[in-house]
Amino acid sequence: MERLLHIENLSASYSKRFDVLSKVNISLAKGEIIAVIGENGSGKSTLLKSICGLLNYSTGSIRLQNKEIKDWDKKEMSKILSYVSSSEKVNSMILVDEFVGFGRYPYSNWLAKLSEQDEMHIDDALIACGVAYLKNKMMGQLSDGENQKVYLARAIAQQTPFIILDEPTTHLDIKSSNAIFKLLRNQKTENRSILFSSHQVEKALQIADKVWLVDCGRVIETTPKEFLGNDELKQLVFGEE
Repeated sequence: MERLLHIENLSASYSKRFDVLSKVNISLAKGEIIAVIGENGSGKSTLLKSICGLLNYSTGSIRLQNKEIKDWDKKEMSKILSYVSSSEKVNSMILVDEFVGFGRYPYSNWLAKLSEQDEMHIDDALIACGVAYLKNKMMGQLSDGENQKVYLARAIAQQTPFIILDEPTTHLDIKSSNAIFKLLRNQKTENRSILFSSHQVEKALQIADKVWLVDCGRVIETTPKEFLGNDELKQLVFGEE
């Protein structure tokens, strides 16, 4: 499989005193779904933010399509990679279709005027995420589950081959969480690569091709089957039974 992302000897931190991640070596291929799991504070968000270029890493290399993340023009990179954060704040008065339209920014002119094709991608994304009925609602009127679907719709409208999501099912009920996992799995038919972090390990394993287990600054790459068959790895996530 063609490699989309390659990380080599990565160390990253929020301060100069200690590294949150240390000597990480992993890669992601086109069309893969990878679940990032681990305890709170283990470095999952640090890893995702480093890949997105939102955090300056101290040493090592992160290459997206064989080009160092630090060398990418932000607008050009946003045609390759879209990022969904669970902690993102948005103006509650913005209409849903306007918000999803932000995903078309990389392709718009300096006037940020949307074309007919842009509008088509917005409508398609809303339909794909099952939220077309929310099109004319304001973001502040949505439930947590609806919000997450709309955030994913924005990423899909962005038409990138790579989507990264940081805890997309946080604070969601079981029904809404299941809907988000189904939406992520469906993106594989579009040949998109999906990288997402989650505390809902059992559900994450059901849709993932690979697992990145973050523990004490290291990242262990495995498969769902290998993880479930390894008591030592399971203990790192679930603790003593």
